[in-house]
This record gives sequence, structure tokens and C-alpha cells, in this order.
Amino acid sequence: MAYEIFERKMIRIGTPAMSFSRIGQIVFNVPAAHLLKAHNIENTLLMWDSAAKKLALKTTTKDNRAYTIRYNGKGNGASFSAKTFLDYAGIDYSERKSIPIEINPSSEFFIEVAIPAICIKK
Repeated sequence: MAYEIFERKMIRIGTPAMSFSRIGQIVFNVPAAHLLKAHNIENTLLMWDSAAKKLALKTTTKDNRAYTIRYNGKGNGASFSAKTFLDYAGIDYSERKSIPIEINPSSEFFIEVAIPAICIKK
């Protein structure tokens, strides 16, 4: 009998990560949410580079195009609804897949990440 390696669905708890939920939300794990909250990031502009398949988030104060990050009451993560964007970008959110991220609050884009091919609809 041959064994196969079981791959983790989620990234270790200490690594900031985001994922796309089955209901069309962009979700941040606990370490990512703590960093975002510590830097008072509440509203974000969602940006997409279709050629490079990269997503970027830029903090903003007042903008009609901004998404509001909602922090979970128990301190166990954060999220915002982005179903229309996920459909537009062709991102597969039928199954949750974690993507490790770096959060740089002092940079123009506090998150900039290449979306893995496994997360793009075929």
C-alpha cells in the first residue's frame, strides 16, 4: 500500500495569512488581523493586476470604492465581503485556501500578494 502526504489546509497560526471564504469574503487569520488592527487599518481599496495575477490592498480614509474591514469580536480574525471582486478577478473561492502574506503598513500597498495558480478559476 502506498502512502500519500496529507497537505495542511491552513497555515500555521503564527504566520499572517489571508484566504477566500466560500461566501465570497477575503478573510485574515488571527496574526494578520492583530497587525491590521494595531495599525488602525479599517478601510481599504482593493486593487487587481490581471496580467500578474496580483492583489493589493491600500489603506484609505474616505472613498466610496473602499471596503470596510470587520474585526471579529473575539479577536479571532477579520474579513470583508468581496464576492463581486473575486468573480471579476476569476478567483476560485469554492474551497478555502490560505495564502501567506506580509503586512507592510508603511508602504503604499499594505498587502501585495501574487495569487497562486491553484486559486485561479480555469
